[in-house]
Amino acid sequence: MLLLEAVLALAIAGMLLVTIMWIVDGALEMSNVMADDGREQMTQEALLTFLGRNFSQLPGNAEMELLREDAGSHILSDLTFQNVPTSFSWSGQAISAEAVQISTVPTRSGDIDVVLRYYEEAILDDSDSTANVNAEPVAEIVLLRDVYFFEWYARDGRAVNDDSQGYTETWDVRGRLPIQMELRVKFDESSDEIIHHFWIPPKLNPESVVRSQRRAAPQGRQGASSRSSSGRDSGRGSNGGDARSRSSGSRTRSAPSSSGGSGSGPPRPGTPGR
Repeated sequence: MLLLEAVLALAIAGMLLVTIMWIVDGALEMSNVMADDGREQMTQEALLTFLGRNFSQLPGNAEMELLREDAGSHILSDLTFQNVPTSFSWSGQAISAEAVQISTVPTRSGDIDVVLRYYEEAILDDSDSTANVNAEPVAEIVLLRDVYFFEWYARDGRAVNDDSQGYTETWDVRGRLPIQMELRVKFDESSDEIIHHFWIPPKLNPESVVRSQRRAAPQGRQGASSRSSSGRDSGRGSNGGDARSRSSGSRTRSAPSSSGGSGSGPPRPGTPGR
């Protein structure tokens, strides 16, 4: 009886131990899943914040191009920015690049990765440089991995009131940026689609300002020269008049002395005459 009681106690203890381990393992797995979801959520929010900050800080002379390709299962896109040397710095690191590109790259799992590429050469044609389409990126950063879809749309500021022409799938307008970028992203197949808008504030192009100043400079110099020449002419006229008045005055003062000879005028009273 004692042996049977001991065996039964050991069996009950084993069953309790297995149950406790199963509960602990499930709790650890759930906590890991929640931690992974939290990290993914933080990464997604950090990406949206990163894009919004850089879109709002684009300089006035920035060039942008949006290309789109239908790869069958996914829509791939290349969003390229040029003349943005200090923008799109990652993790607080100062990165200087001639051009920056946000691309979607298909993966073996069937999803896509969002990659940020940096170029030391110009890859878009503009007023200062010619594109080098064969340029290789000097650095790449994977912003997101295994995304279900990631699509861009550009909104033209000149067609804001026209809903049919508001958003376009491509953008290749030189010298002008869209007023808004729309991002449609679905991070995994079971998640909901997220639509996020990024405003691009309109800014003055430094090149246009310099050209307008150069055009206005010759007119300013001509106006200044005409004012200075008229001032010199008026000065010469006034000086000539003063000189003539001074000469006539001197002739008027010397007239009495020449007519009176050596005398200095009539004798004063009380002075004996000669």
